[in-house]
Amino acid sequence: MLPQRVKKAFADNPKKIANLIDLVNLPSTLRDFVGQSQISRLGCFTRVWSYIKAHNLQDSNNKNVVNCDEKLKRILLGRSQVELAELPALIKLHFPKEPNFSAVN
Repeated sequence: MLPQRVKKAFADNPKKIANLIDLVNLPSTLRDFVGQSQISRLGCFTRVWSYIKAHNLQDSNNKNVVNCDEKLKRILLGRSQVELAELPALIKLHFPKEPNFSAVN
């Protein structure tokens, strides 16, 4: 059972939600990081966040900052540090503006 606010979000923004959950073909840099050829934007963000937590990459003094290792730098435009608020936008850059529905079939 979905909460009422989630149901409203689906009803109000079906295209926006679809862009988060539709599978797309990944570019090679993200494919190497994720280990899959197709994934949703939300799934990709979840994988990146899990990687950050598993490798203890959050700054110890400021938990809103991620200290990127070499593997993470390859997908985050070569930056050595990234604010947590920037992560979704940086990941979104790897995804096409319009999902390729033929990739799902």
